[in-house]
Amino acid sequence: MKKFFIPVFSFLAVANGLHAQNNFLVQVSDAGNAKVRVAWTNPYGDSIVQLNIQRSWDSARNYKTIFVPLSPELPQNGYIDETAGYTGMYYRVFYVLANGSYFFTKAQKVKTGSDFTDEISEDKKADTNFLITVHDDDTMIGQFNYNQYRQFRDSIVNYTRDTLYSLTDADILIRYYANNINWMPSPHIFTNSDGYVQISLADASEKNYRLRFFDEFHKPLFSIQHIAQPQLLLDKTDFMHAGWFYFELYENNKVKERNKFYIPKDF
Repeated sequence: MKKFFIPVFSFLAVANGLHAQNNFLVQVSDAGNAKVRVAWTNPYGDSIVQLNIQRSWDSARNYKTIFVPLSPELPQNGYIDETAGYTGMYYRVFYVLANGSYFFTKAQKVKTGSDFTDEISEDKKADTNFLITVHDDDTMIGQFNYNQYRQFRDSIVNYTRDTLYSLTDADILIRYYANNINWMPSPHIFTNSDGYVQISLADASEKNYRLRFFDEFHKPLFSIQHIAQPQLLLDKTDFMHAGWFYFELYENNKVKERNKFYIPKDF
């Protein structure tokens, strides 16, 4: 397959007339030790004949090409930038299609926060009466139309270490960053020495307890509507895989405890 190349320093002169295509996906992430990982998914296959990774201190200009892969047609690929020595720079991908059209992807930098929210439909994005509620466990942070929410979301993802989750497309939960060093195991719901999840509620026969379990992304898994026994074991297979799981313990429909537990990989 014949390839052609455009001089990399001529890009800026024509950048204003080009737009990135949404289905070329790029992810920029922290690779540790002041290194940055740039990964991409190419939906065009052999139609891509040139691909350059570019870096800049500015999100809009002064980009420099730092890597040109030998096989731009690969469906997935990546590059680790070890030369910047700083994780706050911006990255984008320039690519050329076989028909001569060329594009820049949207500039991105390493995100400190995390976004696990669901995509919102185009109809709802355009509806100014459609409001998105953002809240933590106990307090509503605000209600936003889509454009306002997008600005809020970007500020959380780019400038904090907090995480956003979709409960519905109009209901967003924010979890504030907390170092796991400060985590204290629950005295009520924990993983025992055999790796089973143990529920220990000495007064279960006297009070009305219920439990909700969530996966590592705070997506609901299942609930126990009434706990009548002081000691109860849950099989590891109820949780499908190893890792961290979250729970909410309610006493008489009021939250008694929110915490998490870890299921090891040896099952």
